[in-house]
Amino acid sequence: MIAHQPIAALEALSPQATPLPNAVLVRPERRSFDAVLGSAIDAVSGSLERADELSVSAATTPADIAKAAVARARADVTLEVAAVAAAKINGAISQLLQTQL
Repeated sequence: MIAHQPIAALEALSPQATPLPNAVLVRPERRSFDAVLGSAIDAVSGSLERADELSVSAATTPADIAKAAVARARADVTLEVAAVAAAKINGAISQLLQTQL
């Protein structure tokens, strides 16, 4: 049987305490929608290209088939996420265009 140790009580933090004293607050970089969309499409394309390269490598040389299978699965998931995002964007745009002013 495993012996359990009790959890120690948490100490109260003073209001002046900072969790990360050396942390620098940085605002995230603002990017336009087309830049975000372009980078997402590039990521999907790169994932598919990598999976294709590993598939060809596994078919032509004694390569690791498991790596090719994992790469293909990742590419499929990435493509599915992109397809769902595109459908949601399409629905949002359709709804916007149907809005009467």
